[in-house]
Amino acid sequence: MSESEWRLLACLSDVPSAAVLAEILSSEQVAVRIITDAALMGQAAPCRVFVAATQAHRAQWILSQRAFSLEELTFLATGELTEEEAALKNHVA
Repeated sequence: MSESEWRLLACLSDVPSAAVLAEILSSEQVAVRIITDAALMGQAAPCRVFVAATQAHRAQWILSQRAFSLEELTFLATGELTEEEAALKNHVA
């Protein structure tokens, strides 16, 4: 796709968060691109998430239907549970 066929959907503070958002959109068959100046995956550098222009409205709707907490985004990006969740998991197991 040419540059004019992409629309900016979101600006995020780091690559893992952008990757999580891209994965969510991709699972809904939305074409996604991440643009960043980060040299490393975990580096805190602004990321811009673009979607296909023809799917921009759908992508916005998908995001409006999902409300992620900071803890959920952290888990999706790192796989790490919060202290409370880890304690609960250890208690149940």
